[in-house]
Amino acid sequence: MKKIAIAGAGAMGGRIGSQIKEAGYDVKLIDTWEEHVNAINEKGLEIQTETETYTLQIPAILPHQVNETFDLVIILTKSMHAEEMLRTLYDKNAINEDTALLSMMNGLGHGDRLSAIVPKTQIFLAVTMWTAGLRGPGQLLLEGQGSIEFQRADGHADERTERINQIFNDAKLNATISDNVFKSIWSKATLNSVLNPLCTILDKTINEFSQYDKSRDIVEPLIAEIVAVAEAKGVSLNAETLLKKIEAAYPNEAQGLHYPSMHQDLYHGRYTEVDYLNGQIAKYGRELGIATPNNEMLTHLIHELEMKHVK
Repeated sequence: MKKIAIAGAGAMGGRIGSQIKEAGYDVKLIDTWEEHVNAINEKGLEIQTETETYTLQIPAILPHQVNETFDLVIILTKSMHAEEMLRTLYDKNAINEDTALLSMMNGLGHGDRLSAIVPKTQIFLAVTMWTAGLRGPGQLLLEGQGSIEFQRADGHADERTERINQIFNDAKLNATISDNVFKSIWSKATLNSVLNPLCTILDKTINEFSQYDKSRDIVEPLIAEIVAVAEAKGVSLNAETLLKKIEAAYPNEAQGLHYPSMHQDLYHGRYTEVDYLNGQIAKYGRELGIATPNNEMLTHLIHELEMKHVK
């Protein structure tokens, strides 16, 4: 895999792309934010870590500027923009039958949506525990450690699987090839489907949310719905394990000081990914005959808030 594209070069795309570039690979960032793309091309990508600040020269382009075919495309757009990005890349011949597509987006159902455009044999699904931030156009903030777990969407492995794993680990991204990435995706989606909408609706940090002595009474019914839907989809989750994972995020020294990404999107005037979290869970529930009133309600409440904050 000689040519690698990061489709969606925001905070996480910037982290993944910059680390792969620093490992010596041919990487191109693709993003729709023109100011961000221009800043990277004019000044380089400014990277601030816990110990230093430096500039990395890495090419960045807008989707319509693509003029080459890639061996690997890592998709890190917001969930609602992924299909449009992928169709643009497909129309620009950036993707052919040999291209591997790896989705590292938050949320559920990406394998099915992307397989409407390319075969599942070309699609890889990943879940990451890395974090990243943007301080402004072309300015990346990287702190802490993380990992990546991934698997081909149809459950099979091939030579590309090993090659992607090698690329990630050359880039010090701590990758592993999973034998059940779907369980990890659902586990992360549970955390996001609980803390993201609740902290957004209540306008609280994760730790502030936890200070209510009846917070478990809010969280547990949400988890129960998700576990029931996941089970019907063939993914076995443990409610108590998920509750412990969520509560482990409460302390300030964990994630407690932070507002979740959904809160950040909404209060910066951007649409959220709720339809790919609580909304997708509710959609699955309707298809499977499983009641998900709590996830339905949170989806509606977030959309109500979007009407106020997104112009």
